[in-house]
Amino acid sequence: MAVRSPNRGASRPWAVRALLACGVWFLFFWWPAAQAAGAPGPIADPASPTGIDSCLACHGTGAQEGLAARRSGRVDEARYRESVHGILPCVRCHEEVTPRHESEPLAPLDLPAGRARRARLSSTCTKCHTGIYAESYAYSFHGTAVRMGDLRAATCADCHGVHDVLRPEDPRSAAAPANLTATCGQSGCHAGAPPGFADGREHILPQQPQGGVVYWVWKFFMALILFDVLKDGPIVMFELLRRVTG
Repeated sequence: MAVRSPNRGASRPWAVRALLACGVWFLFFWWPAAQAAGAPGPIADPASPTGIDSCLACHGTGAQEGLAARRSGRVDEARYRESVHGILPCVRCHEEVTPRHESEPLAPLDLPAGRARRARLSSTCTKCHTGIYAESYAYSFHGTAVRMGDLRAATCADCHGVHDVLRPEDPRSAAAPANLTATCGQSGCHAGAPPGFADGREHILPQQPQGGVVYWVWKFFMALILFDVLKDGPIVMFELLRRVTG
């Protein structure tokens, strides 16, 4: 009569650890890279201003007062035209606007809400700002939190602005080095952020040596995950094989 070994299930924790390691790799490394790589390329004609004037006729600061109560959003025309996006038509970002909106401006737009809305705010930007910007945001704490459904996590617009986006070199920009602490410390984000809170490089990938300490931390954990999988993986496979073959 066969005697059941008391250690028969002893290797189960190894299986759990291996599955967790694979899950961490998928969630934090493969998935963000795949999401960023799938973003469309740059816009075809960035210099075309067609459509700006028709939108600002209702949404601009110079619109007729009679339209003010019916507008869902008001745009400072001067600040928008001065921004880095001032040469772009509004519908480059506001894809939900269709020809019907011009003839029926009060008809509701097909806008997402909640988690989908937060995700769309950044995906709208990464359609044009591909490469390092899209990839580094996907890897960042903010990008990961938005992807996981955190409604408080920052999207591109929370840091760079909406209709008044300026180059980081411009001292008026929300992303200018001198303004970063105030931008991060705004209400609803990192309120009360102390001086130096936002020091460091932004839009870097952990795989790049330019990331400094982040690069070496990433290398350490990748080596640790690989070591754990190679060490425990065969144990799990042999245990599964033993159970299957009886």
